[in-house]
Amino acid sequence: MCLKAVFVVALQSMLFVSANYSNENVEIFHKLSELENKVSVLTGKLESCQCSTSEDDSITREGRAIPEGRQSQIAFHVRLTHNIVNLGMHQSIEFDKVLLNDGNGYSIYSGHFVAPVSGLYVFAWTISSGDYHCIVYDVVKNNEILVYFISDANDHRDWAVSSGTAVTRMNAGDRVWIRVSNIEIHCSHYVFGTGLGTSSFAGYILN
Repeated sequence: MCLKAVFVVALQSMLFVSANYSNENVEIFHKLSELENKVSVLTGKLESCQCSTSEDDSITREGRAIPEGRQSQIAFHVRLTHNIVNLGMHQSIEFDKVLLNDGNGYSIYSGHFVAPVSGLYVFAWTISSGDYHCIVYDVVKNNEILVYFISDANDHRDWAVSSGTAVTRMNAGDRVWIRVSNIEIHCSHYVFGTGLGTSSFAGYILN
């Protein structure tokens, strides 16, 4: 009887331990399920997050900082306030009057726009030339010619105005500017900023 009693007690102990492990396994399973659901929710939020992923709270280009949240507000609009005569080959047109420069991308000293952040950019321009003058010019990104135009009043007394638009993808630090072309057309390469024609240059980030 004693042996039987010992066997019964041992069996009850085994069942008790097994039941405890079973309960613990169920509890662990529930906790894992909850964690899995939370991870799934957080992953979805992370994938849809539009926050900046930069290590710093600002993006810096050439010593200028763009505050976080302002990356989408990049745009410039400049124009010429005087006439420029006898521009040399590949000389850039330096628009001196800044009407808008959100993001500080445009420099009046070089005539270049430098992309503060990577993205898709839109550029537009109008170049004027006057009586018996003309200019052939390129719109350039880094060393690549995007388009070239001519404003031609070379053989008559009148105003010649050309305008255009370009859309291009840029990396941070890429440059766009307008320069005199090296196309072999006899031109005086005069750009007018006063009188009946105004020369201007503008651009903005699309996304």
